[in-house]
Amino acid sequence: MHGFLRAQFVYLFRTFPLRRSWRHKLWILAEAAQLLVRYGLLRISLRFAGGSGAIDGKTCAVVLLTHNRPQNLTLLARGALGNGFVTKVVVSNSNHDVRIAEWIKVQDPRLVLTDEVQRTQPGHRLVLARQTGAEHILAIDDDIFFTPGQWKNFFELLLSDDQCPHGIIGQVYRPGTTSSNGSPFHHVIGRDAEVDVLIGAYAFTSEHLKRVFEVAAKIGISDLSQVRNYDDVLLSFGGTKRPRIHPLKPALVCASESLPGVALWKSDQEFWNERVQVFENARDARLALDSPWVNESEYQQVWQS
Repeated sequence: MHGFLRAQFVYLFRTFPLRRSWRHKLWILAEAAQLLVRYGLLRISLRFAGGSGAIDGKTCAVVLLTHNRPQNLTLLARGALGNGFVTKVVVSNSNHDVRIAEWIKVQDPRLVLTDEVQRTQPGHRLVLARQTGAEHILAIDDDIFFTPGQWKNFFELLLSDDQCPHGIIGQVYRPGTTSSNGSPFHHVIGRDAEVDVLIGAYAFTSEHLKRVFEVAAKIGISDLSQVRNYDDVLLSFGGTKRPRIHPLKPALVCASESLPGVALWKSDQEFWNERVQVFENARDARLALDSPWVNESEYQQVWQS
């Protein structure tokens, strides 16, 4: 675990020259202290995990991807495996310079580790999710950390309403406007709300996944394993109503979440342009499928307002 903390501090201090004001630069010390405290609390929660079993007879699979942050995966996998309702944890590594088994020191028959032969992109999580054959699937990015109890809460949110995918962070699409990230996608976090796109964490069903592949095929995407910038956009159209986010705050967030060269959205100049294009195409494709979550005129008004 020392390698994890070392990487976190390296990430954190790489943000120093990117901070515009001295007040923001000095705040890095407080962030370092918070990192230590939250890491310690996360480790305690993992050590004393109660191991919640099936919830109302329901179980799920978990899908985790990594490329730039293999040191994060032990904490991620242990959090998920701390619950008995998790029947499988699939970890896919797309970095050919890394063997994921050298980074995840966990012995559990539910854990499946794969070093991909060909380079895959974030959309591969959707392919892996379908391959599990599970009715319910949870997935989070490799910069977000849940305690076992938070994994349980996340699963319960899906079970409470399986008509839509669920998450903890979202975006609302407002064409013609510009948000703080320079795109028409406006960030929403810390409350219960309907959103247009989920980001970072995803709870969904096999039925949602089926619609996602239908939408992808309709807009000409045949290989979801090579989808780089918008797998979450496609997933957000999987429900029979708009996706929802909830105020479930992660135990810890990786210090590299917004670091250029590590975080995808900070490293690809075409990131937002591709998302806008695919969002609008997927929106139109979703309208053409059976049972959109509102009738066509209302649906178009929602997305175009």
